[in-house]
Amino acid sequence: MKFIIFDLDDTLLCGDCEAGWINFLIAKGLLNGDEHSSKLNQFDIDYRKGILNFDEYSSYIQAPLKNLDVSTVEKLVDEFIKNNIDDLTDDLTTDLLKEAKSADKVLIASGSHNFLVKGFAEYFGIEFSIGTPVEIKDDIFTGSLLGEPTFSEGKVKAVKNWCSENNLKIEDSIFYSDSINDLPMFEACGDPIVVNPDDNLRKIAIDRSYKILSR
Repeated sequence: MKFIIFDLDDTLLCGDCEAGWINFLIAKGLLNGDEHSSKLNQFDIDYRKGILNFDEYSSYIQAPLKNLDVSTVEKLVDEFIKNNIDDLTDDLTTDLLKEAKSADKVLIASGSHNFLVKGFAEYFGIEFSIGTPVEIKDDIFTGSLLGEPTFSEGKVKAVKNWCSENNLKIEDSIFYSDSINDLPMFEACGDPIVVNPDDNLRKIAIDRSYKILSR
């Protein structure tokens, strides 16, 4: 059985979906654009250093959605994807999606919030997805998280749980990602493939003979 797991941002996509989502919310008048640039830049720096306060980041991302119903958010996500898909995909995206069609099971596993990850998975025709879980009560977004963020070790835990529920093993997977934060996933999967890595991840990939793709 061929089992593929894709990271989403800067892997299956050629950009960051949450950065695009914030710009979309600003354009819709749902976020203050004056504060956006510096805040997002600092979140990105902290993420790449491995010191991101995910609760603070999630509160920022989810603030415009608080008290909205699921249907309204799904419509916003659908509008966002359709308006931005050309900027977030490239030739490598096309190649990876072709590769996905040859697999028996495909999962997108991302640290981005699950409502966005699900939206892209559905757009790409991929049945299964995992993202950082948000809390929804009585069909309403509360603005809070529901569980552990799905990046670094948290992603490994979430994927292992999903594999157990689907009679699969993480060590049988082919895993694609761009991020040093996914090193635990690279070490847990059976066939690690690095996508457009930074210098630190590239060095590890070369030392360990991981396959490297460029875009």
